[in-house]
Amino acid sequence: MKRSILCALLIAGLVIGFSSPNAEAQELLLDYVGYDYEFPDPDTTVFGELGSGYVGLGFVPVIFSPLVADMVNNEYTYHLFGLTSGLVSVFGDFVVIDYSGPGTIRVYEDAIAGGTAADYGINPPNATAPATFSDGTLILEGTITAFQVVLNTVSNSGSYEAVFEATGGSQIGNIPVNQREGWTFAGLTGNELNMPEGYEHQVDGQIFLNPPVAVESTTWGRIKRTFR
Repeated sequence: MKRSILCALLIAGLVIGFSSPNAEAQELLLDYVGYDYEFPDPDTTVFGELGSGYVGLGFVPVIFSPLVADMVNNEYTYHLFGLTSGLVSVFGDFVVIDYSGPGTIRVYEDAIAGGTAADYGINPPNATAPATFSDGTLILEGTITAFQVVLNTVSNSGSYEAVFEATGGSQIGNIPVNQREGWTFAGLTGNELNMPEGYEHQVDGQIFLNPPVAVESTTWGRIKRTFR
């Protein structure tokens, strides 16, 4: 098994190490920050236990073309839900949680003047969360699949990644039909001293599109020389 893992790492190193220098940079759709929590939460002492639901909500401070945003007059928020822990794997101090879905993420535009300011409150779900993060105009909706969280159980920090597909919202027409699939939903999780009570992690991530990466052909001898 160790040899298989080593080979997998070598192959990954090959793809990364010998990618074409002319490959295009990733295309960003939006940048978001917020917090996550579990609902339902069968065991409040453990994160990611089987059957627990993953929920994320927060703010979207940066939105990229082809979406259109007015950050001066509007507040942009997101709400992620519909994911259930289906597989938990432990590797020393790390736990890998695979979620079943699909989940749904929605991005809302709410007027600052006359709108409802988003408020995390405490111990969600509560009177203001997710309600104040899911009001206003739904500008973008999408599905989240293959959602996986990797956590360091010592620091309670980690990362997550999934596949995003745009499916609806008032601005879905801004995204060409042939560009609505294949996006990556990913980010980092961590702890914050002033994190509202009842939330699990602070999250900071993006939705981005990686264009195809050209890979140079090589030989097994060249791979072995690279790792010596």
